[in-house]
Amino acid sequence: MPRHQKAGTVRFDLDISPEAHARFAAIRRQLGFRTKTATFEAIIYSVSAKDVIDPAVIERMAAQIDRTLEAIDSLT
Repeated sequence: MPRHQKAGTVRFDLDISPEAHARFAAIRRQLGFRTKTATFEAIIYSVSAKDVIDPAVIERMAAQIDRTLEAIDSLT
């Protein structure tokens, strides 16, 4: 049976690793949020308010792009 959506909301699905799920659950417990939605909104607000992205994320993305380009080059 389809999930009934609340008025004024949109559905947002994520595929995350078990480790990320465990970290999310730990954040929710530590901060005392009642719902996953409230936890997610607080995380998004916190990141946007600080206007900070983890530099390691950029480095990992660049490394993955380099590996992908190398793999494409090896095919030609």
